[in-house]
Amino acid sequence: MKELLRRHKVELLIVAVVLAVVGPVVHEYRAQQASRYAMTAALWEEHTVVLNDYTQVLGIDRSVYAGHTYSDKAPGQPLLAVPFYAIYRTVGGQPGNVLQIDENLGLWWLTLWSAMIPGAALAALMYRSALRTAPKAAIRATLGMALGTILLPFSALLFGHVLAALLGFAGFLVVSKEPSRVRLVAGGALLGAAVTVEYTMVIVAFVLAAYLVWRAWKRVAWYVVGGAPFALGLAMYNWSVFGNPLVLSYQLSAFSEVTDSARRITDVFSSLQPVRLLQVFFAPRGFLVATPLVIVGLVGVVMMVRRRDLRAEGLVTAGVLLGFLLLPMMWGNPWGGDSPGPRYMLPALPFLALPAALAWRRLPLVSTVAAVVGVVTMGLATFTDPLLPREIGFGIVTWLGLAARGQWVPTLFTMWIGNWGWLFHAGLVIAAAVGLKLVTRPPTTDIVGVPNLSSVP
Repeated sequence: MKELLRRHKVELLIVAVVLAVVGPVVHEYRAQQASRYAMTAALWEEHTVVLNDYTQVLGIDRSVYAGHTYSDKAPGQPLLAVPFYAIYRTVGGQPGNVLQIDENLGLWWLTLWSAMIPGAALAALMYRSALRTAPKAAIRATLGMALGTILLPFSALLFGHVLAALLGFAGFLVVSKEPSRVRLVAGGALLGAAVTVEYTMVIVAFVLAAYLVWRAWKRVAWYVVGGAPFALGLAMYNWSVFGNPLVLSYQLSAFSEVTDSARRITDVFSSLQPVRLLQVFFAPRGFLVATPLVIVGLVGVVMMVRRRDLRAEGLVTAGVLLGFLLLPMMWGNPWGGDSPGPRYMLPALPFLALPAALAWRRLPLVSTVAAVVGVVTMGLATFTDPLLPREIGFGIVTWLGLAARGQWVPTLFTMWIGNWGWLFHAGLVIAAAVGLKLVTRPPTTDIVGVPNLSSVP
């Protein structure tokens, strides 16, 4: 155990830094969180996914079918949160059918296990991904991506994106090494689990399938074997709830209107509008303006594709990015509703850790400035109001205004000791950052356990 801790002390301290930043944050109870929380509560309290007894705590994020109310979210995250909800209720926490908007510790507790810890673990995986190719820039690129993109605010919110991103990126790292049967089954299982958390992760699953067909087509069936139980489980859920294994909860969402008949999957999306692509990059909440390290990562993707030893992984990253770029172009607005940025792009961001580190070596000043801009904007979003209405243009102006008026979100520490809690919180972050700085030594040899990208044919 001591040897394991010694070998992974940098990763553990990266986890500590991310958790120190987001761990104490207690966001308010809103529609997306309510839909997930209520489903978890119903599974534990009533052993059902029917939310008829929870309509008083639900917002618009719901599905209605055959006279019953359900969550309109994929079932994976609410199901995974059940044991933690059970612990909360066992120690005296209030039931999920009680509406508490502010300082809801039950919501914080499920967010900790469903988004905060997954976000910290994802940062550790991003570091491992970047380490071999760009060891000197790996930590900076990792923390820049984890704290300077929309990964930060969504690591403090009960959404499914961060958990799905963790599962999907872990699956990629597993299969990017020598594709043995065990690794392919494990990778398929991770991607299958990711799809049960966010349906859009099917994009990553298909891109990795294409990658494996090219690299090890004789063994790709093992990848399918790993994902099959999750696909079957999701189909059974849809069949039992909505009467059809191929009907998804979003097709019965109350966003448009309450209906007992499923919309066609194509009706969930709008027509392809390229102008939204410009918004994703150049609008005030777009990547170039709010989180420019993403642009640095895109430069790194080009660098990867131009290198023979990294070309395959570069093409995988490009494929994932292009797949997810279609979503904001086909949605009602490019942000996916009220959001600090294009949230449907979030699962693609971990794939940019390695290219961002690669580009950081060539463009250190530009990369540093980009990371700082992102940390400031996303930090303000996280600690004021990340879920800005889509009608608001300049998010940074709104977030600065909220900060100037002292309208910060509560944390565990401020709930405990008032404004002095901010000092305690800052001290925790500083302690974790100093610890990371003290143990950091740029490696000069190969790191055991890092995928050997140079082995790709």
